Amino acid sequence: MVGCFGLIQDGHSSHFPPDRLVENRARIDAFKLNRAGAFAADGVVTQLRWGDRGYRLERQAPNILAGNICVPVVWDLQARPWFLCPRCWRSCKHLYLDEIACRRCCGLDYSSRHLHRSMPGIHRIERWRKLIDADPRPFTPLPHRPPHHVRFHRIAANIIAEEATLVGHLASINRDLDRRIRSRKRLYRW
Repeated sequence: MVGCFGLIQDGHSSHFPPDRLVENRARIDAFKLNRAGAFAADGVVTQLRWGDRGYRLERQAPNILAGNICVPVVWDLQARPWFLCPRCWRSCKHLYLDEIACRRCCGLDYSSRHLHRSMPGIHRIERWRKLIDADPRPFTPLPHRPPHHVRFHRIAANIIAEEATLVGHLASINRDLDRRIRSRKRLYRW
């Protein structure tokens, strides 16, 4: 079944774990460290705090030491510093402190990629309905426009097609739930 039900606390496998989100992890930002003067001279020590944990960064030109891991720093043509991930050697702006690696190596993802996942297409319908000044709720009547409004009719056709897809999705969820009910009834017959 494609749809997700429940809250994030229910332990449902389709929810992305909060500890794997970029926004919930301690990270160092090369641009902010540069603005703070951490790359100014050799031997500069920067202390970072994340909650009750502390981290020590030390500049050893041209690189920095994060704990006991040497992180190479490269500069682009606009004189901006970039970290080279110690695992994959990809240049990146952020390194995540628990593993001292980039987002990809840590297996992290952005929370914005996991919005509107409970029902496919709902967010698109809301966005399209707002474009034509209609009620953003799905399945509400669309306003009438004269025939020469090509953009309006194109968006309305998209909305109708997406709502039909949503009806099909909801019907498949209903079929799956009915099947589960029937199988449990057979299982618990006396």
